[in-house]
Amino acid sequence: MESARSSHIDYEQDLNPEQYQAVSSPGGPMLVIAGAGSGKTRTIVYRVAWLVEHGVDPHSILLMTFTRKSAEEMLSRAAQLLDGRVSRVSGGTFHSTGNILLRRYASLIGFASSFSIMDQGDTHEALEHIKRSLSPAIDIKGFPKARTIAEVFGRAGGGTGTLETVLRQRYPHFEVFTEDLERIRAEYRQYKIENNLMDYDDLLEQTVRLLEDFPHVRTETSERWQHVLVDEYQDTNRLQARMVRLLAATHDNVMVVGDDSQSIYSFRGADFTNIMEFPKEFPDTQVIKLEENYRSTAPILAVTNTIIERAAHGYPKRLFTRKTNGSLPLAVRPITEREQSRFVIKCVQELHEHGVPLSQVAVLFRAGFHSFDLEGELARNNIRYVKYGGFKFLESQHIKDVLAHLKVLINPGDRLSWMRILKLLPGVGMKTAAKVGGSIAEQGVPKDAQALANKDAKYRQALQDLLNLVHELVEHTGPISEKVEKVNLAYFPFLKEKYDNYPKRMRDLDQLADLTLPYRSLNRFLNDMALEPPDEDGTGVESGADSLVLSTIHSAKGLEWHTVILIWAAEGRIPSPRSLDSEVDLEEERRLLYVAATRAKRNLVVIAPRTMLDRRVGQVDVRFSRFFEEVPPEYFRYYSG
Repeated sequence: MESARSSHIDYEQDLNPEQYQAVSSPGGPMLVIAGAGSGKTRTIVYRVAWLVEHGVDPHSILLMTFTRKSAEEMLSRAAQLLDGRVSRVSGGTFHSTGNILLRRYASLIGFASSFSIMDQGDTHEALEHIKRSLSPAIDIKGFPKARTIAEVFGRAGGGTGTLETVLRQRYPHFEVFTEDLERIRAEYRQYKIENNLMDYDDLLEQTVRLLEDFPHVRTETSERWQHVLVDEYQDTNRLQARMVRLLAATHDNVMVVGDDSQSIYSFRGADFTNIMEFPKEFPDTQVIKLEENYRSTAPILAVTNTIIERAAHGYPKRLFTRKTNGSLPLAVRPITEREQSRFVIKCVQELHEHGVPLSQVAVLFRAGFHSFDLEGELARNNIRYVKYGGFKFLESQHIKDVLAHLKVLINPGDRLSWMRILKLLPGVGMKTAAKVGGSIAEQGVPKDAQALANKDAKYRQALQDLLNLVHELVEHTGPISEKVEKVNLAYFPFLKEKYDNYPKRMRDLDQLADLTLPYRSLNRFLNDMALEPPDEDGTGVESGADSLVLSTIHSAKGLEWHTVILIWAAEGRIPSPRSLDSEVDLEEERRLLYVAATRAKRNLVVIAPRTMLDRRVGQVDVRFSRFFEEVPPEYFRYYSG
């Protein structure tokens, strides 16, 4: 790489010493461990500009990111720093890079270069066709739907394990169909070859196959792109990591940027070990740590550093900042979830009164249902909010179905709810549901289905079962949660038939039963659930309105706010109970909490109710999350009430 006579950019002035070290490296493998808020994107942007300004042909630089938008923004910023030469840098996603190579060399792996890329709809249609046309035919009852089959094949192809392993770990309720799914997978592969088609997963799988099986292609490609830069390396799966290794086969000029402490997407196939094993894949790797944080205050970093330094695996790092002022993070232990919600309301109102826009305050949580009680309180206090990740009650079909059963108990004339329930019955379509539902709404709920369906109607027995359930629920005088449990039990066969992820949805319905525990009135509960119906855009707020942000931690990654309020920071919520049997999963829960806390710029509020309602045993005590219990108490200030 030739040295330019003079530099247009003052790199040493613009960058801190570690960023400058990464940007100005002469070449070879480089792993940049970019801590939260440490200027990761800035470092990549300046690295691109440095390479071009110091004599590297822009055409020989490849920047791979996880979204096309990210690559475009980085290259645009680099062009603003330098000049138009940067526009000739190749930038895109792993999949778009694979597409470029496959178009050029498709004939080597049995495809024409004109192959079509299947979208999700195409994939699902093809799998449905194959599933129904196999001989001997597959017993369709209980078999996963095409969408789920595609997910299973994608996980198995992404390097996370064999089909059998993926089913055992992620879809145990479908393990019984392993042999049939293997048959479909083989047929699907042949179908794509015969029709010159590739799906989204093939763009990675076939690219790796191409580079592994054809040395001359590997050499030509590696010589074409002499410098490879990769963003968010901690989020790569096994195929993507293998692709990076092959692309750099002739030169090892690879700079990957990421943070092992923010690896939280294993459910999408990301493999934490990729970033840990990079120095093994690339001997003589230069490891550079970006530890100066430009986002948070020192008291916040004291907490986040303590959380992550106790991780069992990872690159040791300790973030620091020049923002030495700032208040200690606030730890709050209200008695109940309702008190937690009211404290959040108080915080938000006080911040707003002091000039902090609602959009600069985020309430974060481990799972979508953790915010249900809070959503009701926000609606009652007329505080606008937008929610990312998880779901709102009225946006989730299975929650709507169960609530419809409860609504007709209060209002037997609710024609829409009757229609929704009736359409669940086998053999009942829109026309029949409208007719039968209208009769019930006008005349009341009969005890005998004969009043609504003649003896030859295929749905008569199912309708009788439904009527029996409704009368049983009307007469039931126990807690509302018991009514919900009875509905859930009756609804389960429909849930199982309708949704492949029915185990997860059943857990949601269990949570719905838990949410009824503070209520003595079913009518009051249903009113609270309906206080904030979703708008057409599904956000629950008007476009452009200043709104409080509610978000799962996963959806919050990469973002930042003036104030972050973390709710349900308690055992049983985070870490998730399902992570307790696996050290690997438990470590990811630690990283998840770290990501949440490092979103805060000025204020961090951590709330953990002291009790939780369990409908089986009543009120139970709840500990502060084990990850926060490890933090020295002097790192927090405590709210006493």
